[in-house]
Amino acid sequence: MRWSFLPAVAVGILLLAATAASSRELARAAGPCGTPHDALDAQEEQFLQLVQAWRDQNVSPSTPLQVSGALNAAAAWFAQWQVDNGAPGGHRDGFGRTWVQRALDCGYTGTTSTGTPYAYGSGEGIRAYASSQPIQVTVAQAAADMSYPGSGIWASTTSVSLPFKCVGTGRASSPDGRRIAWVVIVAQYPAGLPCPGSAATPTATPTLPASPTPTRPPAPTPSPTPLPRQDGAAVTLWDGWNLVMLPPGQVHTVLARAQGCFEAVYQFDGTRWRRFIPGAPGYVNTLETLDGGPVWVRGTRLNCGPIAL
Repeated sequence: MRWSFLPAVAVGILLLAATAASSRELARAAGPCGTPHDALDAQEEQFLQLVQAWRDQNVSPSTPLQVSGALNAAAAWFAQWQVDNGAPGGHRDGFGRTWVQRALDCGYTGTTSTGTPYAYGSGEGIRAYASSQPIQVTVAQAAADMSYPGSGIWASTTSVSLPFKCVGTGRASSPDGRRIAWVVIVAQYPAGLPCPGSAATPTATPTLPASPTPTRPPAPTPSPTPLPRQDGAAVTLWDGWNLVMLPPGQVHTVLARAQGCFEAVYQFDGTRWRRFIPGAPGYVNTLETLDGGPVWVRGTRLNCGPIAL
């Protein structure tokens, strides 16, 4: 285990991707599964959207993820176990199970033609936080802490028939707010079948549509930066994904004073993701007008702001 010490906060980091486990695990007796928070809440849905966005940008091929109730239950149980046991991190619980066995115990069903459970083609990401004082961990921070090459959400395959397409996540916190745990599992399943338990949950996590890498045109002659808005609107952007509220209006106009601080803007319109990438051609930019609701902005600096819009 590795520990990173922050002021009054000890953050346990253990994230691992794997696609195989010892066959001895199959003989293990079934262990417990199930918590009052097995179903996805709003934070967990946002988290999975960020996981999908990160995979779309960093994993090839990236398959649209489908929520699995079985994997949700396995992730929720382990997140609760982490919180109840001091947030130790790691991938084994008090029953000696890895995420593979927990997924099987929670109903991740089916086997390949060779008899191997589909759960064996999977990866788990875990982030456990513990502190001497109550702490807060945003959805964006938890997603960023798990989103890097080699983490559990890095799992991928070139197989078209058995893609990494099923996902589940869970978040738990202690009553005193001093321990928080996030867990996510990504697993393989046949392309033509619904993920185990998907009927009890949303059938799919909204995904960012793939697009060809745009050929950027020569930079235009800089135009004068407009004066700040009279309504005092401002935004602070950090490096990575930021969930922010922006005023309504044309994207390039609203964020004109934030040039150099961001590289992409995404907003889900209830059906699909729309995007704005500065300098990209028109066929890439499907988001032209902001409606005043929340948007995801990909920041390019450690701290950019507050910026008067």
